[in-house]
Amino acid sequence: MSTLISVGAAPLRLIGLNPQRLSHQSETRLPGRATFTGMDYQATGRGERLARIEVLTLPHVFGGLDALGWLEAHHLNQDPVTYFRLEANYLGRLLGQVVIRELYVDEERLHPFTGRGRMLTAELGLVFV
Repeated sequence: MSTLISVGAAPLRLIGLNPQRLSHQSETRLPGRATFTGMDYQATGRGERLARIEVLTLPHVFGGLDALGWLEAHHLNQDPVTYFRLEANYLGRLLGQVVIRELYVDEERLHPFTGRGRMLTAELGLVFV
């Protein structure tokens, strides 16, 4: 049970493509209007719910390029996929359906035989649908 996060068919694991940082952002729309007694606010709905995941792997040691391939495929196809996260006592929590809006991949120190970076970092921008 080494999968920490699952985005669609891409498992982010302890060994492999490892999640390093998670961020969540949400907003609610609350326009205000000045009155004689102060401000008057009205709730008009929610804005976007966003999440960011930073992942890291050393592909020649730990692998993880298969999970990166799944993430790229989901991103290019604009697939709505499930977003699971492992919590305490091996409880898997379904956080919702997401689409990978942004995918940034950085490779450092290219290997002379494979042409792939020895250290690979990626950042996913997810939007809840």
